[in-house]
Amino acid sequence: MQNNLRIETERLVLRPLQPIDFQDLCLLDTDVDVRHFFPEGTLTPEQVQRELDRHMFEWEALGFGIFAVIDKKTNRFIGRSGFAKLSSGDVEFGFLFLKDCWNQGYATEAGKALLAWGIKHIPVDFIIGFAPANHFASLRVLEKCGMKYVREGLYQNIPCMYYHFTEADIVK
Repeated sequence: MQNNLRIETERLVLRPLQPIDFQDLCLLDTDVDVRHFFPEGTLTPEQVQRELDRHMFEWEALGFGIFAVIDKKTNRFIGRSGFAKLSSGDVEFGFLFLKDCWNQGYATEAGKALLAWGIKHIPVDFIIGFAPANHFASLRVLEKCGMKYVREGLYQNIPCMYYHFTEADIVK
């Protein structure tokens, strides 16, 4: 585990998820509005624990994964963001934030820092991002982070917009 990995932005601290994040992840993943665009909907605490265990295992096995996003001023967990290896072998970037943290630029701020880190530390030529075609807020975040639109496609039978990020796309 990359226990000492810490990425800082102007307002945020990003660090790999840890067991202490369980309760905060429960707040995030049991919120109907936060999970609105996820086909499986909200998660139970047992599912959240399984997800947390999987994320921590991926850090060990892959050397990358999901980060806790912490507000520097308050030291409060406000969301999660980072990377997952898909069954296709592609590496996906994603994010999920507490509802009271929406529309404040946190996802974009975290995303820019994480994509810059990821493209340098994950052995891939590009990182993908995608969101449902009608999830305009998430699509806008992907674009503001410097990701480039590449195609439309289906994910779990949901029409999605797919983006790529390469080292040339790093946004300062």
